[in-house]
Amino acid sequence: MEQVKQANTASIKKNYIYSALAKVFALLIPILITPYLARVLEPDGNGVISFVASIVSYFVIASNIGIETYGQKIISKNRDNKAYLKQFLIEITVLRAILTGICLVIYYVTFVLVLKANTMLYAIYGLTLMAVAIDFTWFFQGVEDFKKIAFANILSKVLYVVLVFVLVKEKKDLNLSAFILVVTNALPYFFLIPFIFKYTRRVKLENRINPFCHFKECMVYFVPTIAIQIYTILDKTMIGLITNSDFENGYYEKAEQLAKLPITIITMMNIIMRSRISYYYANQEFEKIKHLTKKSASFSLLLAIPIMFGLIVTAKRFVPIYLGEGYEECIPLVYIFSPLILIIGVSNLLGTHYYTPFDKQRISNRFLIIGAIINVLLNAILIYYFKARGAAISSIVAELVITLLYLWFAKDFFTFKDFIKVGYKYLISGSIMFVTLLVLNYYLPMGIWFLILEIGIGMGEYFILLFILRDKFVLETIRLFWNKFKKLHRRS
Repeated sequence: MEQVKQANTASIKKNYIYSALAKVFALLIPILITPYLARVLEPDGNGVISFVASIVSYFVIASNIGIETYGQKIISKNRDNKAYLKQFLIEITVLRAILTGICLVIYYVTFVLVLKANTMLYAIYGLTLMAVAIDFTWFFQGVEDFKKIAFANILSKVLYVVLVFVLVKEKKDLNLSAFILVVTNALPYFFLIPFIFKYTRRVKLENRINPFCHFKECMVYFVPTIAIQIYTILDKTMIGLITNSDFENGYYEKAEQLAKLPITIITMMNIIMRSRISYYYANQEFEKIKHLTKKSASFSLLLAIPIMFGLIVTAKRFVPIYLGEGYEECIPLVYIFSPLILIIGVSNLLGTHYYTPFDKQRISNRFLIIGAIINVLLNAILIYYFKARGAAISSIVAELVITLLYLWFAKDFFTFKDFIKVGYKYLISGSIMFVTLLVLNYYLPMGIWFLILEIGIGMGEYFILLFILRDKFVLETIRLFWNKFKKLHRRS
């Protein structure tokens, strides 16, 4: 039993490392490329891309119909049944291919042949829709094979950066920039296809193929996907339609990107844990689920709280340095967006650790629909008066409502008090850091080196305070790295 436990722990650590590498690259690439594209394509160029990408996203969602979340969950629960894996994989692939084909026809006829506005850009982004049919990432997440996903994603991101810096030189290269993004995003899907046969070859099917038998269950996961997209993607569509300004969309896109980049790292532990928790739930191992949830909560809050405070305090200094001239409107947008880091961190944790693995998806759907309705109603009013800032306020309110509902209805599993117990030391340390940085901000002049100094002081102070407060998660992490270092030192 102890050996199994150690093997499970080792597996989680390996998956975390692989996923962390991929997520770090996913975080670093936008950090590297955003300042360059912000200057080359300018706010209106970035706004056009943002609007077109929001349109194609609706068709991507329709062709997915919740397959990714549903598929990962089913695969993780049945990964020891090879015959069922093959059956399920073929059925889902056929279903997805049919839906993608239908969406492709509607998309190209509507936006390329009929409307004829930004035709080339719409045609390029249609390739994103084609790639959906060959995306098997959900399968490898279900069997907890994160190594291949990580390698494929890292390779594609590196290629994307190289191609953009080499080929995209002027604003007229906007379509080329979009083409490079779309193609490199699809590359990992092609890379993973050959490895599918490892899980399916020499396995005989026991039943007749029926791809539509999964349609109803997929729709359960489709509803939250639609709701989530309404208050993430629809914001950009409504900004474009109501303001008729590519600039407003460009400001919104970049400010949202700055606030949501850290969320990629904060939520990566949740994505890894989702498959393992589904497996534990299938085996009724609830104590293990509770333990993993506390660990994930510590990790999420440890990062979310200081990043949120730090982004608010440094935005005025950071945005002009990072994005360049013409993006001053992004500063107040970053102020508004920053709380999303903490809000989404909490809701994502409850969604992946409780609502999805515990088959509470229908309850979750109701909350997401409520949030989506609030977002659309507020958008219709606030965008008209406050433009991009109105959309940002709407997003914050919608996400906060959803998170509060998640917390209230998950109180038998993980309460608000549990989050306080896990994160109060992070809140104390983050608040002290926030005050310190406010004082520094007042006295330090503008400039990149003063920004780096400010960030360094903030990080150092935060973790020193946690060490003084004897935070369990931080001390365990330090102890783990120290033991690793001693082992390496002995070997050498």
